[in-house]
Amino acid sequence: MDPIFEELYPQLDQDKYLHIVYKDRWGHLRPIITELYTGSDRTGGKAMTLDQVVDFMKAKYSFHATPAQYRNHLKSWEIGKRVTKDMKNSARDALARRKRPATSTSQVIIAREGRDQQMQPHKLMRHLKDQSRRRCVETIVPGILSSFNLPYEAFVASISSNGDGPSPSKLTGSTPENLKIESPTPLSPGHEVTTPSPNMQLVYQKAKEHRAMLFLQGRLEQLVGAMDREDRKLFVQYFHDFYINSIRMAREWGRQPENRRTMADPIYFSQRSSIDVPSYHSGLASSPMALEPLNHIDISTAPTQLCNWSIHVPHRVVEDDGSWSMIPLEAQIQPQPTTSSFTDELHGSILSGTFTKVSTEDLPFARDIIMDAITSERPALELDAWKLAIMAGNPELLSKLLKDNYGRVPDGIEKIHPLHLAASFLNGGSQCCKVFEALLFGLQARYVFSHNTDDQGHTILDALMVSILRSHTKISPGSVSHAFRSGNRFPGEEMDICGRWAPETPRVRELFQQGYYRVPNTWKHPFCHTSVQAICHSIIAIYTPTCAPNINKMMSGLFIRRCTQCGMELKLGPLHSLVVTTFYLASSGIMGETLFGAIAVLLCLLNLGADATMTANISVEDILDSPEIGKCCHTDMSPGDLMERVPKEIIDDWANDCKVGWGCFAEILSRAKKHGHPQPDADPDIDEPELSEVDSDTDCCVLGGDIHDDWLHIKCHDADMGLLWAAIQTEFLTYRRINEGDFWISENFSPRALKVWLSGDSAEFHTPLVTNQMMREYSRCGWFTKTRGFPLIRTAQEVSASYFMNMDIYERATYTQIPDLSGLWESLVHT
Repeated sequence: MDPIFEELYPQLDQDKYLHIVYKDRWGHLRPIITELYTGSDRTGGKAMTLDQVVDFMKAKYSFHATPAQYRNHLKSWEIGKRVTKDMKNSARDALARRKRPATSTSQVIIAREGRDQQMQPHKLMRHLKDQSRRRCVETIVPGILSSFNLPYEAFVASISSNGDGPSPSKLTGSTPENLKIESPTPLSPGHEVTTPSPNMQLVYQKAKEHRAMLFLQGRLEQLVGAMDREDRKLFVQYFHDFYINSIRMAREWGRQPENRRTMADPIYFSQRSSIDVPSYHSGLASSPMALEPLNHIDISTAPTQLCNWSIHVPHRVVEDDGSWSMIPLEAQIQPQPTTSSFTDELHGSILSGTFTKVSTEDLPFARDIIMDAITSERPALELDAWKLAIMAGNPELLSKLLKDNYGRVPDGIEKIHPLHLAASFLNGGSQCCKVFEALLFGLQARYVFSHNTDDQGHTILDALMVSILRSHTKISPGSVSHAFRSGNRFPGEEMDICGRWAPETPRVRELFQQGYYRVPNTWKHPFCHTSVQAICHSIIAIYTPTCAPNINKMMSGLFIRRCTQCGMELKLGPLHSLVVTTFYLASSGIMGETLFGAIAVLLCLLNLGADATMTANISVEDILDSPEIGKCCHTDMSPGDLMERVPKEIIDDWANDCKVGWGCFAEILSRAKKHGHPQPDADPDIDEPELSEVDSDTDCCVLGGDIHDDWLHIKCHDADMGLLWAAIQTEFLTYRRINEGDFWISENFSPRALKVWLSGDSAEFHTPLVTNQMMREYSRCGWFTKTRGFPLIRTAQEVSASYFMNMDIYERATYTQIPDLSGLWESLVHT
């Protein structure tokens, strides 16, 4: 027996614990067994093999046990000589975060049983070299390349703003408690180390490779923790530069610079008041010059409160009398032929790295691994191309991507939730519902039905409600959905629904570079007609076909609460969710809010079959974040019941316009509930009358049963609701707030007259649109039918008895062809 172990001999018989039952002796002898097996100061660091431990304990302590028994106890005590792969990987990451001179692999210390043990450098090196031999090409998480929508300053702020998240100082991953890196010995002047040792160079390289793997796998939280602040900043900035350049390229792809009237036209913006959007380069636009440091912008100064807007025009812009419309064809966006595909250009951009000024040598990850994965997995890059086209609001690019892929969407497109993404980046200031049209043509029949809910439990309708709340209220994201608490920001925060700014707008970029991660409330304005039109037309495009999900079977993923007493999860129905959205528009909205938009969305949903009698288990107290602890406050409520439960003292604090709008909203729900769930009014056995024989006052709906029940989800309400829906459509198709100080609603539509009429204090709706007969004829349910084409989405000319629209301001309007919904829905029904 080696004399070095003599210090571990028992000094007295009682040190052998022979007077204790056998099973309890293990605990008392554990320190001796541990020192023998792992080595200690008393053994000079020398350790025994397991068989030697068995013999020593038998000879010196009269302790008889088999090697298997020792192995089981050592395992339960978590004692071992073996340095696991996880420990070696932790050592690699900890060393890679230390870039001080003289950092060495010999400084890694493992703490075991209160004793420090050096990790042998050769074992760590062998592990790292073995990783190289086993390296394979990783697959890419769909959409990861285009996910870095925030620069570093805002990225850090968004993480640290989350109450459950780390502070900025704790973003760097912590070293395990049983592992520490000793500080290098200070070097004397003239002996400083300028280059890492070969071992440390291998550590840095393997850490970069590991980070690349984490990125491709989408394990961003772990990736961020694996880097120090300097590396983390370079990493985020690199991919944010790619995001900005790519979304700019996607927005301009295939459009003629000389004809476009969009937010991308620098000439266009020189004619507009205080709207600042960067000039866009044609084609790739990958020059680093596009990403020069921005001049300081005072973000307290809000951009203009004046919207841009989209005007739908027929496929041929001709007046009924045969004369050409005053809308010039050159004002319409025309597709521009391109010689290469957007996906190829995206590939070239990421390979070349010309989109950023971050040097390739400075990148804190193994760029070659990511490039190999991108090159070998073109379908993954195609998903990023689709994602960017959706976020950029370019339906022409979506159509081109579909054509390039032989009319098929890329495999795995459901992983980026394209329709939810389109709702989050909805741009009523340019394309209205055209992105949804392009997506639905590609996705085909049952996609909406089977993918109406995303990974966060939000429906597409929820995503549209979130866009309303994000753009027109001051409510915090975490109050709307638990999914938004991580990061504490709404999806699409960098895109204005009214087209006033986009991710690449200089003021938005400067805002985020100053560390803000949300758009200030001072930049927002009320739920305007531009937003109303985009929301309503998108709802119509998505939920009208019979193959789409039934609105009444879609429980909302927003404002979910859980009873503090019984634990029941409390979910809202679609109209309940709209009621809560309307409540926050009134209580946390922007000055000037009228609730016209909320009323428009309500009428739209009711016309698509939303059931005002549907009940859901709801607690108003929980929604208002004032639950009574220890008491079940929830009960079954209809949307109207929910409105009645809102405390009067809250409503009394609202602006008068919101009180009027809230009252109108409640009266409409009351009427809808009174009439029950609407059924088609047309009798399929009765011949459909000619359009010229039917007007809005007849009892028989001109649209017929095939439209109302067999083909589309359109329900027919009473004629009064049809009149109101027609008036609302006419209002948002013909009026915009042109100047600061103008009203948000035109003089042709009077909410106060609407309230008087709905309350029964007037037999007629005394508003100019009705009394002056300013609208064309419409069906009993409020759809305009007197012009050719499908009746659900109309142009201003098709709803107006005469020209009174104030929106023909070419420097603020984008003219888009009316969606071909009839062709779309016909293809959906027959597929």
